Amino acid sequence: MNITVVSSPEVFAEKAESLLLKKEACNNLMLGLLNRLLENGKTNAEYYLGYVEINNQVIFAFMRTAPNNWIMADVDHVADSVIASVANFMFENNLEVPGILGPVRSTNLFVNKWTELTDGNASVHMEQLIYQLDKVNHVPMTDGILVEANRAHHALLTQWLEQFGLQANETITASKAARTAINFINNRTVYLWEVEGVPVSMVNQSRKTKHGATINAVFTPDEFKRKGYATSAVAALSRRILEDGFQFCSLYTDKANPTSNSIYKKIGYYVVGDSIVYKFN
Repeated sequence: MNITVVSSPEVFAEKAESLLLKKEACNNLMLGLLNRLLENGKTNAEYYLGYVEINNQVIFAFMRTAPNNWIMADVDHVADSVIASVANFMFENNLEVPGILGPVRSTNLFVNKWTELTDGNASVHMEQLIYQLDKVNHVPMTDGILVEANRAHHALLTQWLEQFGLQANETITASKAARTAINFINNRTVYLWEVEGVPVSMVNQSRKTKHGATINAVFTPDEFKRKGYATSAVAALSRRILEDGFQFCSLYTDKANPTSNSIYKKIGYYVVGDSIVYKFN
């Protein structure tokens, strides 16, 4: 068994992309980040792209874009010994591991091995479900229209992203929210559901994979909740993504949030995988 970490997205793609594409929606985070690295070329960001080979065949992959958590691939029938070997590799090479996310089974195996090696503690940050949509169901749409956000919406998006972070248990500082908002606007990926010219809900088209695109940052302020605005916004953007030629949409949800999970199922999303996020103390 050989474990390798490379800094070249091209090399990693050549080695591991075909493996990740076997469960494309489940691996939308890794594939989406890889796609960004391939598109953006050289970057000052620190990232690690790892894969495991047996007899010159790649059987597992993992990656990290600092300062974020490590990500484990969703791969069928991966042996426990492979996950343990990845943990050993990170430990022996003094790689920083602030946290990890990935499929529940393999991520739990990693956490058990990592805490054994480091004599540390781990806590569950979030349990998630991964959804895929191939066709948008006919759902009741509220009055309003989906509009692309622009620079005039920057202050509003910044405020909403901060609030979104609080609700999602992911702290987003004001400065980070402002940077994220301007990136969304510049990339022309963020949309608002507007009712009589008033923005009432937000949704963003995030990462792209070979055949799909991911939706995230779905947020509705408290004063506009329970009126179907998020359902309409997500349904409209999902339909637009499919009309643009993608075969499917994907997204992550908080497993403990029955409202969002119910919304997505109504629209046509179905569960294809699970994920768990751990942070190490």
